[in-house]
Amino acid sequence: MQDETKIPPGPPGTSGMVRNPGELLMGDRVHFDGQFFPILDMVSTPSGGKILHFDGHRPYTVNGPTLIYRRINLTERADSLRCVSTE
Repeated sequence: MQDETKIPPGPPGTSGMVRNPGELLMGDRVHFDGQFFPILDMVSTPSGGKILHFDGHRPYTVNGPTLIYRRINLTERADSLRCVSTE
């Protein structure tokens, strides 16, 4: 498993993270052949893994933790933001 403190940068507006197959979401991006491909569809395997489907790349089977890039959701973070006056 990749050390999450050493994750290379991904596409703008995404955050890299290591996730188990059950935590993957449609739209998460996976890096192949120098490009980032969003997950368009996925199917569970009997062993608890996932078969990931992409546009422009062959299906990929994930059976353990995988490095993915997920869009940063600013709506979720808006509740934790606060304005501090410096005057």
